[in-house]
This record gives sequence, structure tokens and C-alpha cells, in this order.
Amino acid sequence: MTASAASHWLVVADLAVRRGPRLLFEQLGFTLARGDALLLQGPNGVGKSTLLRSLLGITPCDSGRITVAGDAFAPASGRLRRCSLYHGHAAGLKPELTGEDNLRLAAELDGSPADAAALRQALDETGLTRERRLPVRRLSQGQKQRLGLARLALASHRPLWLLDEPSAALDSQGVALLDRFLTRHLDAGGSAIVATHRPVLADRAPTVLTLTAAAPVPAAPPAYAR
Repeated sequence: MTASAASHWLVVADLAVRRGPRLLFEQLGFTLARGDALLLQGPNGVGKSTLLRSLLGITPCDSGRITVAGDAFAPASGRLRRCSLYHGHAAGLKPELTGEDNLRLAAELDGSPADAAALRQALDETGLTRERRLPVRRLSQGQKQRLGLARLALASHRPLWLLDEPSAALDSQGVALLDRFLTRHLDAGGSAIVATHRPVLADRAPTVLTLTAAAPVPAAPPAYAR
């Protein structure tokens, strides 16, 4: 891979998304290299989560183009999902299952089935070894967030991580753990787009994309008023 190709592994261009009559953003674009992270920042409701879902083809776009390693496609195709891991701010855990069973299920859904040793190591790294056999409904919110982070430890085969508020409900040790997983992923040549209100990866000085609120698009007048 040439230096130019490496610096433009992911290219997003001319992205525009509406939420009802409101234009969240338009002509939005950025590039991302292997080994780098992009932080999405801005006030609540500005469209950070929507942007992540738009890249994956979950939320419709008015326009946009994504290029990965020279291969271009529309966001609506959902093709970015093939190389991505999406971690939303909602943990998506099944409360009746144990932490270990939830992690095993998540790994299988991510296409990274893990053996008992790998699961145990991921739980150990997140400080949940003692709680691994408890039903998730008995875990604290912070422990549930840590269990979500354990999923990252098993997802090294996905080169692009899309993380939506991964540090929510985490204490300082949990944030340090998130940084460790992210750093390991980036050092291995992965990339990440992280929507966050809290500082992450401060030692790496990642690129920051700040979204700002857009003005509502005026609705068309009713037919009888024309």
C-alpha cells in the first residue's frame, strides 16, 4: 500500500442527512487512515449517533459516497458493515443471560466466535471475572458498559470500529480500559470513529470533527396557499 493510499483508507464525501424537516448536516466529508481515530463531538441532538448509523446504511442519507481502500459505494448499500464493528450507547444485553453468555453471543454475531479461554481473558481484562456467571440484570450500569467493552477485546478482525458514547457510565478506570483497547486496535492497524462527550485517546491527539446544529429547513407551503 502506498503512503497516499494508506492516508486515505476511508474517505467519506458529500454526506447529507435530514431528520424530518431538519437538515442535520450536508457536504460533510473526512478521511481516515489505518491506525488513526476520528472523534465526533458536539452537543446532544446534533447528529453524532445519526452520522455513525448513516455510514452503516442504517439511517437513510440524502447524498454521500464512501470509499474504502479505493472501493467506492453509497452509504445505503450497507457495505461498510462488512469491515466494521458498531458499538452503540445502548448495550444490547439480554438481562436473563449471564455476562459470559452475553459476551459469547455478541462474539458470534460479530463473526468472531471465541473459545472459553478467549472469553475468560476478555472478562478478566474488564474486571468481570467474578461476575461472569451472574445474570446481567444484577450488574451495575458501569459493569454492563464494561461488558460491552469486553466485546472489543474479541473484535480485532474488524478494521473499523464505530463507537457511540463508549465511555458513558464508566469510571476513570473504565475510561482507561477503553483507551487501552482503542490503542491496541489502532497500533494493530485498525481505525476508529468515536462519538463522545468525554476525552479519549488524549495521548494520541486524534482528529476531532465537531458537529454543529443546522437551521431547520422551511416546510413547503400547503397547496391551497400557492
